[in-house]
Amino acid sequence: MNIPSMHRLIHNKYYFVLLSSTISTLITEFILFHKYVFYSVGDNVFPLSMSYFYNYQPFFTNVNGGSIGNNIILIIYGLFYFPFFNKYGEIVSFLVTTFIGNSALSLLIYKNSLRYNIYISIFSFIVTIGTEIFLNSGLDLYYELLLLPSTFIPIHAVFPWIIYFIDSIIMDNDNLIVKFLEILAASLLLIIFIGSVLTLVLTTYVTVVIFFIGLLLSSNLKIKRKLFILILSTLVIIVLNVLSFLPSYLSAIPYFSSHVGGNYYVAALKFYLQSFNSYVFNVLTLTYFPSSIAFPYYYIYISTLFAVLLVLPAISPNRNIPKIYYISLILFLLLSAWLAAPYLFPSYISLYSHIPYLWSLDIPWLSFTYVLFVSASISLGNGLVSIKSKRTKIISVIILLILIFTQIYPYYSGQLSSRKAWNPPNYLWKVSNIINDGSYKNPRILVFPTSGGYVAYNFSPNNTYIGAGFWSTLFNGDVYASYFPYNCYSLEWFITIYPSFNLSSYQPFLNAARLLGINYIVITKNFIPKYYFANHINKVEIEKLISTLPSSSIIYDNSQILVYNFSSETVAVIPNYIIFVNVSKPLWYNVTEFHILLSALNLSFVNYSSAALVSSSYEKEITESLKNYTILYRSSDITVIKLNNVPRLEVENENPSVIIIKIVKGNYNPLIPVLVRENYQSGINEYINNYDKIVPGYSNESFIIMTNSSTIIINYNGKNILQYIYLIYFYLLIIIAFVLILIKNNVFKYRFISRFFDADSLQRRSR
Repeated sequence: MNIPSMHRLIHNKYYFVLLSSTISTLITEFILFHKYVFYSVGDNVFPLSMSYFYNYQPFFTNVNGGSIGNNIILIIYGLFYFPFFNKYGEIVSFLVTTFIGNSALSLLIYKNSLRYNIYISIFSFIVTIGTEIFLNSGLDLYYELLLLPSTFIPIHAVFPWIIYFIDSIIMDNDNLIVKFLEILAASLLLIIFIGSVLTLVLTTYVTVVIFFIGLLLSSNLKIKRKLFILILSTLVIIVLNVLSFLPSYLSAIPYFSSHVGGNYYVAALKFYLQSFNSYVFNVLTLTYFPSSIAFPYYYIYISTLFAVLLVLPAISPNRNIPKIYYISLILFLLLSAWLAAPYLFPSYISLYSHIPYLWSLDIPWLSFTYVLFVSASISLGNGLVSIKSKRTKIISVIILLILIFTQIYPYYSGQLSSRKAWNPPNYLWKVSNIINDGSYKNPRILVFPTSGGYVAYNFSPNNTYIGAGFWSTLFNGDVYASYFPYNCYSLEWFITIYPSFNLSSYQPFLNAARLLGINYIVITKNFIPKYYFANHINKVEIEKLISTLPSSSIIYDNSQILVYNFSSETVAVIPNYIIFVNVSKPLWYNVTEFHILLSALNLSFVNYSSAALVSSSYEKEITESLKNYTILYRSSDITVIKLNNVPRLEVENENPSVIIIKIVKGNYNPLIPVLVRENYQSGINEYINNYDKIVPGYSNESFIIMTNSSTIIINYNGKNILQYIYLIYFYLLIIIAFVLILIKNNVFKYRFISRFFDADSLQRRSR
């Protein structure tokens, strides 16, 4: 293609946006993934397979026992991911999200170029691609990648569109109905994809407000129109928030300071600040590196070039610069100053534990990095395209390429990704397929060894740290890997710390697994033994467990991993035995409590596959409801009863969202206790029909439904009104986007509507 043809092509808005965003996305994708196919650390794991989406429902997630969640975003995002499975899912998903976000930035640059009569040229095209690569390959991007499943998928793809809509609302010469639709679209994007993530709420909302107010003040709109847009936008965002997230915002204000403690967040912030090169210079120039990486001397010069590139449009002879350039530049400086405050004034750090929502900034690089890069990228793109001097254009492109090269080189060389990025071994996919294609519709999997906070295994030569969330993305069903550090009196925690006591028998360990309803046990032999494990599990303990389990139940075995078909437990059972145990304190800190639970899990006369473990505080409540039972054992801390003439039970659990329990009563007349191996949550009764009483099991890892009905239905698709509001918001967003596309492209005539809602027309009719 010759240069004149290229000129004609990029002058078309659709070709400009499509080509620039595609090219920049592919370059970014190659930079990040040319050596690896997967990024992971801790429990923040990108979707590996459709298992990740199988395990999530709108308000309940079946991962780790049906705990309540708010991850409807993941189901929505699964539409993009659906055609792609297993190991290349992250690559495809990142490709999609990057393209969506880059499209908004391309469109923003193109529109501002036209608005300020800036000639669209090859230079504009190169600048747009360069700024998008700069945005999506930032030095801290690997932190963003690590949180993609729960938070940064939305902001990565959606936030540039929020800024685009704000720009259109204020700067475009549209009628009021179009502006109202754009206000709705921006507000819905902000609330659906960002509003529920407390780590992002403060910085993203502040960024949006600064962009909005800055553009509003700099626009040529009349004062009355400005006030109208401001009032309308404020009302819309408040109303939508009140309907959806305001209760959660208010409840979160005192939660962390009372639940964890303000001192924790102050200490955490100090730790994070000290773990980085604490130079204000780094903060103001986006040059952050983990403490394990030496600070390159040449970044002093690169940062100077970056500062020159930012201000170059303002000092060039041309003065026809888009207003959004100045606003995004000011925003970048304000956010940098905010981030730099703890570096400059150490006393400022104490505010984080006393002012509501400042504790959401306790991990600075997650809260600030993306919005800093967005503001810098918008400033660069819209500023550089306005330069007229050929010499200045050449200089700016050279500086931009140098800046991008130094930014992407640590990724390309593997310097920043060697401990975070890896290629999972093929046998993991084999194990995943075996379990996911097995006879259990929603299996429970126990991964061993476990640790107090995470599960860490060495699956690659560079000692990759793999968290518990990794397993939850690999398998359909519930994965028990002890990753609840605050729930230190649970059965999962018992399983975690049991090997550290060097006890001779693993029978109590296996009985705890039966109580949890474990179907498969996955044992990894190639693991990290010291650095990540508080209890220092060694190979002897692994061999001891292997010798306890029957070899006949092995369904996969190689030098790295063993998989056992442990039991055929179902999600619900009518227990023959109920064990009341007087344990309410963390097991790790109280050895007495541990041994009480150990005794309760080592009773030879109990079949733990049909047993329930309940706190002693509920003993009177349950025994008064039951008539036909026998007391088998009683001590000061443990009581065991056996139910007589237990009826038969059938369970239908085709998907994680709906459980149907059918009871064949026979001559069993009193209330029937049904043990459900799902996490007990407050308000769970909203999702269950046909019950008389609900009693939580030990540590809320299960619950007992007392009923005299023949059928119980647990429907996690549920009746919570917030779920429906969330869905309405999403469908409303789709409709608004579709209507705006039609209007913006003049697909149908709307002159009558535009005249009716146009303020000038209304004023003329009122005279």
